[in-house]
Amino acid sequence: MVRYVFSLLVLLGCLVSCSKKQAGSTGSPSLTQDSTVLKVATLSRSTSYFNLHGEEMGYEYEMASKFANSLGLKLEILLAKDMEELVDLLSNEEVDLVAYPLTITNEYKEKVRYTAHEYISNQVLVQRKPKGGKNKLLNDVTELIGRSVYVVENSKYHERLKNLNGELGGGIDIQVVSNEEDEESLIKKVSKGEIDFTLADNNIADVNKTYYSNIDVHLKVGFDQRSAWAVGLEADSLCKVVNNWFSESKNNYIYQYLYDKYFKQSKTSSGDYKKYIDSRTISAFDGLFKKYAPSIGWDWKLLASLAYQESRFQPTAKSWVGAKGLMQLMPHTAVAMGIDSARIGEPEMSVRAAVLYLKSVERHFMAIEDKKERTKFVLASYNAGVGHVKDAIALAEKHGRNPAVWEGNVADCLLWKSNPEFFNDPVVRCGYLRGVETFRFVSEIMVRYLEYKDVIKG
Repeated sequence: MVRYVFSLLVLLGCLVSCSKKQAGSTGSPSLTQDSTVLKVATLSRSTSYFNLHGEEMGYEYEMASKFANSLGLKLEILLAKDMEELVDLLSNEEVDLVAYPLTITNEYKEKVRYTAHEYISNQVLVQRKPKGGKNKLLNDVTELIGRSVYVVENSKYHERLKNLNGELGGGIDIQVVSNEEDEESLIKKVSKGEIDFTLADNNIADVNKTYYSNIDVHLKVGFDQRSAWAVGLEADSLCKVVNNWFSESKNNYIYQYLYDKYFKQSKTSSGDYKKYIDSRTISAFDGLFKKYAPSIGWDWKLLASLAYQESRFQPTAKSWVGAKGLMQLMPHTAVAMGIDSARIGEPEMSVRAAVLYLKSVERHFMAIEDKKERTKFVLASYNAGVGHVKDAIALAEKHGRNPAVWEGNVADCLLWKSNPEFFNDPVVRCGYLRGVETFRFVSEIMVRYLEYKDVIKG
């Protein structure tokens, strides 16, 4: 079993590779009045823990962070590979708390104590919303007869679909894909119209709805399953503290705020924004792009394409993760570049800091001799962080892909980082990433840049 420790006091993870070290047994971390650290185990998933823009994020992570803060304790996160390892960490007294919806089973009850913070989850059908009056949403599982549903082979979704098919007397066209895919990559294919149906846990489906507004996840295809955070069997006092904190959090809206942030708030930009003004002008900030682009050896139109991708040329833009301004910088990134974080809303300060950051990122990839290829690695790092891109390079090297070429090589490996088989690989240091977002980020910037080069004169 491999376990990784992350400190709450994060170094600037977007500038350096993710810090990760193996954790051995440290003895009982039983919480006492003299304790300074709360050791918490969770899984690296889109719903629980991930690292983006150098920030530790995730619904369960933020809940655990706020809980530790309420106790005046420093949070130390241990990432497990699966639920079995979460239970082992608690029963072996290596952590104080599991901050993850651990399935409630009689077997686990013999090893851990569940808190009162329960989740009710189930599997749902992911389908596209009808468009232009064509087709209709499926509202009953019997309507799956004669339909093709895609799932990862031998996954829990595959098992559920086989059982459902038996319950219906057959007729569902079960299409299995290799384990290089996962539920989130299949959800993306549903959104793009490449497949019609897949299955996912409702919490994962809800997260993906914030990225793909055209999917529907209302139809349950599985039975309700109870799950909860957990502590050690003998940790009665900690269990009471956790239960009281959750009760109070619901009253002061902490719980609802974080739920809305991760499961409700749209993660994509909305509105109709012009990509350029006319054949000579892209935006009102062209002068800034022309001023600063030469310092990194970029065409100013490429820097403009990055700015459009980040903010649609809106200096007041603010993302759901806290990035701000024209170039959507995280406050800590601006500070690291010598810019007052209070000024990143100013267009020139934003562009200046972004270019300084891009220069610092490029230093990590100087071994890539082709400047055009290297630029794609830099763009990917601007979006996801250097550590995640280095993970993809490591996977490329391990699986016989070209580690110095983006398309079809490292880009594909970045997509794999949403799959537990790959983000739990020992060569991966930064865990889970919703790689499809970074993949699309680079692609859209490069395509728009080609358009700018073709349309914009001078």
